[in-house]
Amino acid sequence: LDWGCTPQEARSVLPNSLKTEIVVTMNLREWRHFFNLRALGTTGKPHPQMKELALPLLNEFKEALPEVFGDLEVKD
Repeated sequence: LDWGCTPQEARSVLPNSLKTEIVVTMNLREWRHFFNLRALGTTGKPHPQMKELALPLLNEFKEALPEVFGDLEVKD
């Protein structure tokens, strides 16, 4: 924290920062909501590690279902 890291970023150096596998089931509306929060940051800056996971996933969804996800654009 003394180096200017946020508490979320500082937690990543603790021993609990281990590889984790998750399984998620969502409908298309929920996926859009997830991407808006975790890739696009519509409610605030997403955690860097979550954004690192969400952006490639969003690109895959945009490629597979452009009619549903094609309008979601990252603005950095």
